[in-house]
Amino acid sequence: MAIAPTIAAQTGNGSITGTVQDPSGSILISAKVIVEPSERQAATDNQGQFRISNLPAGRYTLTASYVGFAPYTTTVNVAPGVATSVIAALKIGLKSDTVMVTAGRLQGQAEAVNVERMSPNIVQVEPAGVITSLPNTNVADAVGRLPSVSLERDEGEGKYVQIRGTEPRLNNLTINGVNVPSVEVTVRNIKMDAIPANGIERIEVYKTLSADQDADGIGGTVNLVTPTAQEKPTYAFNGTAGYNPLQNGYWRGGFDGTVGRRWGVTKKFGLLIGGSWDRTNRGIDDLEPSQTFGTLPSGKNVAYINSEDMRSYQYYRTRYGFDLGVDDKITPTMTVYGKGLFADFHDYGEVAVYTPNAGALIGATGTQVQFDNTGNWQYRHYIRRPDQQVFSFLTGARHDLSKDLITYEFAASRGHNIGGQAFPTTNFSGTTNASGKNDLGNVTFVADQTNPYRPKLTAVDGTNGFDPGSYTVSSSVNYQYHATQVNYQGSASEAHDYTVYGHPSTFSMGVKIRNSSSSQFENTYNYDNVGGFTLADVLGTATNPTYYDKSFAIGGLAYGPISSYSKIQQAVLANSTGTTPDPIAAAQAFFNANERISAGYLEDVIFFGNFRLQGGVRFDEGGTHFLANQIAYDANGNPTITPIRRDASYFNVLPSVSLQYQLQKDTNLRVVYGRGLARPNIGDLVPATVIDPNQTPYPTIATGNPNLVPTKANNYDILVEHYFQPLGVLRGGWFYKQLSDPIYPTATLLPNYNGTGKTYQETLSINGPGAHIQGFEAQWEQRFSLLPGLLSGIGIDANYSHTSSQVTFPAGFDGGRTDKPALDRDSPNDYNFNLTYDKRRFSGRFAISHNDASIAAYQWTAGTGPADDPILGLKGPTGDNYFYPHTQFDVQGSYRVYKGLQLVFSGLNLSNEVFGFYNGSGIYPVQREYYKPTTSFGVRWSVRGEE
Repeated sequence: MAIAPTIAAQTGNGSITGTVQDPSGSILISAKVIVEPSERQAATDNQGQFRISNLPAGRYTLTASYVGFAPYTTTVNVAPGVATSVIAALKIGLKSDTVMVTAGRLQGQAEAVNVERMSPNIVQVEPAGVITSLPNTNVADAVGRLPSVSLERDEGEGKYVQIRGTEPRLNNLTINGVNVPSVEVTVRNIKMDAIPANGIERIEVYKTLSADQDADGIGGTVNLVTPTAQEKPTYAFNGTAGYNPLQNGYWRGGFDGTVGRRWGVTKKFGLLIGGSWDRTNRGIDDLEPSQTFGTLPSGKNVAYINSEDMRSYQYYRTRYGFDLGVDDKITPTMTVYGKGLFADFHDYGEVAVYTPNAGALIGATGTQVQFDNTGNWQYRHYIRRPDQQVFSFLTGARHDLSKDLITYEFAASRGHNIGGQAFPTTNFSGTTNASGKNDLGNVTFVADQTNPYRPKLTAVDGTNGFDPGSYTVSSSVNYQYHATQVNYQGSASEAHDYTVYGHPSTFSMGVKIRNSSSSQFENTYNYDNVGGFTLADVLGTATNPTYYDKSFAIGGLAYGPISSYSKIQQAVLANSTGTTPDPIAAAQAFFNANERISAGYLEDVIFFGNFRLQGGVRFDEGGTHFLANQIAYDANGNPTITPIRRDASYFNVLPSVSLQYQLQKDTNLRVVYGRGLARPNIGDLVPATVIDPNQTPYPTIATGNPNLVPTKANNYDILVEHYFQPLGVLRGGWFYKQLSDPIYPTATLLPNYNGTGKTYQETLSINGPGAHIQGFEAQWEQRFSLLPGLLSGIGIDANYSHTSSQVTFPAGFDGGRTDKPALDRDSPNDYNFNLTYDKRRFSGRFAISHNDASIAAYQWTAGTGPADDPILGLKGPTGDNYFYPHTQFDVQGSYRVYKGLQLVFSGLNLSNEVFGFYNGSGIYPVQREYYKPTTSFGVRWSVRGEE
């Protein structure tokens, strides 16, 4: 312990500043520092530093505590105008907990518990040591381990997060508190698989709102904190290699590194840089049946498939990123800083698709459905080349004066998506082989639905759908897509310390202005006269000898021959007479949007006894300007393209209040109310009107709606939490969200549209009446270090949430639906169970993660039939579209060979869990894809050295 006075501005009061460290000298984030008898307290920042100001001169007792270590207490004399410095070095509480100083995961778990304890909000935290203790390839995978979080997955990884049963649009993502653009410019939700998990210092998931936070995030806000240089130099490097056995087997690998240190006698200047790269080669076996229903001659309704895509994916996904942290304490009261993150994701791959299409329904016997001989086979091959990029940089300054803290920041962010919407595709039609046999254009199919999860269309006339010589090229199309969003934001805030009848208080106020510019364009080029080459002429070397465990084999072949797209391109270019651009498609895709959000807040915090009361109000104003195209057709089918400009604006007042009460030393009660909002997707606001007279059964009109207003919600939370020594927490709470102005897509029939005599169907997103969601969540983390011998390394990290919700549809929605289903993406039961073991040189974690089924999209139409009909109703093959439930097993272990050198082993998706969707009921799948487990080995070296 060291205490030293520093002369500050001469005032009647003094202050205490300092640093809290662990036994090794490393700083501790979110340590609790209390000064008695003043009732004042503070939490250490990301540099382990604290400041308690506006203290009358006198003698005080300072206590620093941190879950996982014994408390530290000392006496401090405060003099007028003097800042007394304290270095509080905490000690381990038990001899068995020396692992806390060296074990990455345990250090991370301790940091998470302490950040959560000291946060004024209800928040869950996942530090780097916990993120890297399981095979989390991207940020979404890591966030999905936290309480009340479900994932939308794609291509074997997490993509979007859904917090507390809310859809991705109702959640928010920030990097170092900065709102970042979506790489998918038409939506608000951030595609988190574009961001590597390595290189993130800490993930914070805020479940409640306060006035000083952005109002976005009805479900919650995910904040990614990038690392900064610590007191000791940091050197960390990691390399992995892995294998997946699907198809013919695929290898993956990656590496990352971080270097950081501080300079100067007082270590006032810090710099940290990091980078990561990973390459995941992966195969996917995907089956996508087309579900429908029909009526037999007997009058009986029957559910069946009339087509199915048998898709074989070959992915080679590359993701890389860089992070930067720099700060300089120019004076004892002024710090300037900069933090940034760059991530780029090449989601490359190729997809081969065999598609049997059945003819007309003629009968059904049990699980067998018969069709006439008008069926056919088709084949297509497309390549994916999306380049998705996110960049964010923040710079700012903080003035820490005797009674005031002034902060101002400026940030710039950019996201782009190149080639990420429609993909270059070549189609082949089933025809008669050159030998005159095997006519794939007139096929008699039978649907075998004995196993409803693997329904199969079988040709009963002897035709071979895997004969490449029976497919002739029919069309080829190329696309150029580019979408970009650039954000700028600036903010300023001031917090002033004062007392109310001797009780410490802080009044704060601030402003923030955000401006974003979005643009999208897409050019479509159709190749003319692609020639008459066959699939057999363009075959490649790829095969899929194990597709769906050979459930769809023809003639002993598990999957048909796969083409080479480079050969397809050569053949198309050799035969084609040129390309024809599609100006209508280009006009439909184009838009420019500019959005400005201006916000300000007032907030006050007061401590009295065991209570902490925080209340405030946020004012949020938004305005958007659009440029898009309206497309209409005259009576002769000739299109007219008309540029159109529209403006939209709104204003909201958003109050919040939070009460914390310390029931006893390590037990707290939190009660929170906050009003938040979720802004409409840009793609729903863009005022484009696109008319397609060729759609069936009705010509369609797709219209944007610039009059959409944000969804609002009143959010209520009650939480009780208890912290265990030496390390652990048990918490449970209830929440309720009352939503107004939710957004729904509608479809309306317009008879005799514009005097044409035809009925058109208009699709339009509108604000609906309301919805609500409530739930319970619980979390238990504990390390049983008091158990004897080897058992003292056992730990539990488990969480569970249950939600229930209900929506009220607007009038006329989906043919006049009056049912009240759950909110889309509300997964009723989510849980994570982690069994951990940390003893001496070994650290291991076995994890189970589960998300229940949830609605992906409302699609059932009331006019189809009675809602309770097993075929025509909500549970039938045309019912609402759902995500399948998902239960995944993962494992990872590490062994410390020497000091900071570790060997690491991991197993991802050991349960080979399916990803997919179904309509109505699980027996009506529309997509089911498998990835098989991936095993990896790696080496890590990490050390915090001395100067």
